[in-house]
Amino acid sequence: MSVEHLDDVARQGPDGTVSEQDKSGLAHNPVADRSIDLWKTLHNWIGAIRGGALGSNTKFVLYVVQDHHGAVIDRIHKVKSKADGDALVNALRDEFWGAAPERSAQKTLPPNLAEHVNGVLSAPELASLLFVNLTLENGSGSPNNDLLPVIAEKAISESAREDVLKYLLGWADRKIKSLIEKHQPAILTYDDFHKQLVGAAKKFDRAESVLVPTASEFSESEVNRELRERTYIRQLEVVKCDDTELVRAVNDFLRSAVDRTAWSERGDVLEDSFGEFESSLERAWQSQNTRIEIEQRGATEEDRGHLLFAYCSGLQLRLQGKDVPAYFVPGSFHTLADSLRVGWHPRYRYLLAQGRYGTSASINLRGEDSSTRVESAIDSSAAEEDEN
Repeated sequence: MSVEHLDDVARQGPDGTVSEQDKSGLAHNPVADRSIDLWKTLHNWIGAIRGGALGSNTKFVLYVVQDHHGAVIDRIHKVKSKADGDALVNALRDEFWGAAPERSAQKTLPPNLAEHVNGVLSAPELASLLFVNLTLENGSGSPNNDLLPVIAEKAISESAREDVLKYLLGWADRKIKSLIEKHQPAILTYDDFHKQLVGAAKKFDRAESVLVPTASEFSESEVNRELRERTYIRQLEVVKCDDTELVRAVNDFLRSAVDRTAWSERGDVLEDSFGEFESSLERAWQSQNTRIEIEQRGATEEDRGHLLFAYCSGLQLRLQGKDVPAYFVPGSFHTLADSLRVGWHPRYRYLLAQGRYGTSASINLRGEDSSTRVESAIDSSAAEEDEN
């Protein structure tokens, strides 16, 4: 689906294109017989067909928010064949231009209306084709209420429909504005929309209490690459975490990253919920940091930082109201630590900028039994997760 691209709204799929113009008639009837809105819309569609922007098999929808009608548009709506279309074009020529051959009434049309009426009726073949493929649709006057039955078709309970609809409308609005700001076509794909619908349904109506871990395995080389290159590892080295803690951190970080991708792709968790979760983590980190600075004033900076990491790793926070695997909270803290949104040492930003951290760029550098130590730490993390 696109917005303000092919038309006000356009839907493209295997069955062809649907081009839609949307009108609101709070102050006037936009589909009255001599409405400039009506004839301009018809004129624009004919121009799009003539120019090739819209194919001859395009379906056209004129949607009016309120229950407005007019003799012309109602007759167009009833056209089902080319013969019907040709007959209506000839009838409209007589009504707006007058009887042939003089067509004397054509000269009496107001200029701003004449431009569009003449543009339509001067192209009889295209006008007939348009009339065959055009449908008038009317709303109740409340677009949101009109959409609720569509949400109900997705087996969403009555109590959750408004929340799901509100979320989807907000998501679509943000997505469209973001694309426009980037000077990209405002196109929403079915897959993206369906993922958001499933996620909203799970959040507001079918919320399971537990998010299921995603199966994942990581090689020794992947672990060592994380140990060498990642800022969240440097953060742990600053507060003198040992090898086992470092490898467990890698395991937690990678597994949580896999889960975030999988849960998002399946629609288990909405994108906004991840942002809310990270904000909760930052608030929890700040709270724990303040507590330690008050309670552990006599401890060294490294010990206070190590304790802060331990406290934060043991927190139990829910994501979108659901329990998460035991590694997910510490893994998510590592994600924040990797971008310096949180830190463990009281002066973590300064020390990292100065390169003042431990020397364990890779556990492979620490002895011949490194492979065993890496595998042991990963197995230990997995065992702890199974117990939870």
